[in-house]
Amino acid sequence: MSFAWDLFRHYLLSRRAGSLIRTVAWISISGVAIGVMALVVVISVMNGFNDQIRRRLLAVEPHLVATMPSSNGLLNADAVKATADFQKFRNTRDVQTDLFENQDVIIRTVDGNYGGAIARGVEAQTLTYILKETRRAVAPAVNSTPFNSVDVQPESADLSKGEIMIGIDLARALGIFEGDTITLIAPEALLLPAGEAPPFERVVVKSLITTNLADIDEKVIFYGRGRSLQTFQNSPSRISGFEIRLPNPQDFQPIKSDLESRGWKVESWVDRNSSLFYALKMEKFAMGAFLALAGLVASFSIVTVLVLLLTQKRKDIGLLMGLGLSPKRTRTIFVQVGLILSAIGIGSGLVIGLIVSVLLDKFPIPLLPEVYYDATIPATIDPLFVFGIVVIASLIAFVSAWIPARQTTRESPAEALRGAILSSGDGR
Repeated sequence: MSFAWDLFRHYLLSRRAGSLIRTVAWISISGVAIGVMALVVVISVMNGFNDQIRRRLLAVEPHLVATMPSSNGLLNADAVKATADFQKFRNTRDVQTDLFENQDVIIRTVDGNYGGAIARGVEAQTLTYILKETRRAVAPAVNSTPFNSVDVQPESADLSKGEIMIGIDLARALGIFEGDTITLIAPEALLLPAGEAPPFERVVVKSLITTNLADIDEKVIFYGRGRSLQTFQNSPSRISGFEIRLPNPQDFQPIKSDLESRGWKVESWVDRNSSLFYALKMEKFAMGAFLALAGLVASFSIVTVLVLLLTQKRKDIGLLMGLGLSPKRTRTIFVQVGLILSAIGIGSGLVIGLIVSVLLDKFPIPLLPEVYYDATIPATIDPLFVFGIVVIASLIAFVSAWIPARQTTRESPAEALRGAILSSGDGR
């Protein structure tokens, strides 16, 4: 390797190498470095955005949702509460289990604006958890409040009869403010005969809720389960069941399988958001593939450098082989030269990419408009992905160096010397 390093310094980067080889070598190193750096930074940023989306999603979404069908439809909340399965998980340590109700509603404001929404009836402890976790997720992006300092007073999540919380984007779309009184109507009222008054409830908007999740901020209102919307108990759109939150959101599969074996219909947070996760995965894959192809093109510039080097130093190679250096050893030396060339590019690109990613993570800079989940550019480094970049880039570098070295060392020493003499014009 020391001999290969000497060749690298004297034949590629020194003045003796010639301006052409030296320039192309630096361009190759820069191209590989930029390709690796771009791949590390972009994928780290996409990982950061994915982590933010997942964190904010889990702040609102329960890890498991279980509903049980009965002979005349779904069980109501009281029937669910009486089941042994609900009581079992309700008494399980470190597992938060709460009843819920979902109800489609039509909103009518005092100004005559109409809109549709999903009304979620939750218990006070559930709403406290949602408010606390959403504020933890949103606070770092808004005012850099530390996670541990975010707190929610229980009374702010205690919705009395006739009180609701509404998603901020839904409120903006309908012109609703805190303290407004709105009318909620069951959607089946649209099928009533003309002149018949539909069932409705008037409720007061206690506060607006912000999660930076479109499915919540644009569609959902929260009310106290068992306190409001009692008029709609027999609505066909009402669904009752219980939801489970685990210490680790990824540990849902055993509980899901157990409940399904008992006749419950169970959906995990992954099942309910599978389309979103698939889109994020495909976006990450597509971006990584295009950047990898760009890096691949830069890596193959090593072939150009070695071809120029081996062509220019053909006479020297012939002399080395004539003095007893075997073709295999010669090939190994020039492959090592190519690997050194690649290693400088890969290493520098990797270091710069990791430094940029760490700086983006530790010192967020607000650059993005409000349409994004966060005004800052997040970054999460994936060590396994970084290791994969190093391995794949090294394999490409090895192939790029091995091809021209193998082609040149297939010649005999005499042919190499003769070709070098003829190409220099001394054989006339």
